[in-house]
Amino acid sequence: MISHILVPTDFSTVADNALKYAVSFAMQTKAKIHLLHVKSFPVLDTSFPADAYATLIEEMDKIAVTGFDQRVKQLLEPAKVSYETHHVSGFVNDEIINYSKSNPIDLIIMGTIGASGIQELLIGSNAATTVSRSEIPVLVIPPTAAFTEIKHILYASDYTEPEFPALSRLLFFAELNDASIAVLHVKTDYDRYFNSANNFFVRNKAHIKREQIQLVQSEKAEVADAINAHIDQHPTDLLVLAKHNRSFFDRLFHRSLSKQMAYHTKIPLLVLHK
Repeated sequence: MISHILVPTDFSTVADNALKYAVSFAMQTKAKIHLLHVKSFPVLDTSFPADAYATLIEEMDKIAVTGFDQRVKQLLEPAKVSYETHHVSGFVNDEIINYSKSNPIDLIIMGTIGASGIQELLIGSNAATTVSRSEIPVLVIPPTAAFTEIKHILYASDYTEPEFPALSRLLFFAELNDASIAVLHVKTDYDRYFNSANNFFVRNKAHIKREQIQLVQSEKAEVADAINAHIDQHPTDLLVLAKHNRSFFDRLFHRSLSKQMAYHTKIPLLVLHK
């Protein structure tokens, strides 16, 4: 069950799009929205006048007040969802994680901007870093994604780790709109170390209380490419990944697949923790 949703915002159009998605999701689940703005202090030269610095901070506070006021009037109040607004100072990712740990947050919803190359290190990094650090589910919303009923879910699995913790949350999302689940496994060189045909879903079929689960296997390919190819070829409303320490995906990419996909996802991406 999802009762409290954390939505970080910098009042940008990308963040506003994520907030719109969060509002619709909150209306569906009767959840409360925690709208969080983090004021990051600029690093200035020591010669910068103190009174000018104070003026800058004052302007940042005014921007936050105005930003909250606009979004409350335009999005939150018309939807009649329960909400809180919070304005804190610090590093964005630190404050997102701190807030999620010190409050009963069940889900983080935030926006991201796709990028590649060197821009990948700079753009969308807040969402990707939150994905890598959060112990609660993170739902990443691309700038062009609009809320729709989740009818088709794609879950990418390596079959090598316990699935029960992620599965329970996955089933919650599937049951919201009676969605189907396609479990995608991409074959790699690591498959020779285990019998992928005897995977978790096959072994536990009798215990999974959902019949609309289809197992899909892709031949050797880059995992991210295989995921995007499946999305292009099949109706998909939500991509789900589960992360874990020292994972197969980490070994394959030398970094987290879930973090990589946070930069490049075309549809809403839900990252669960194993």
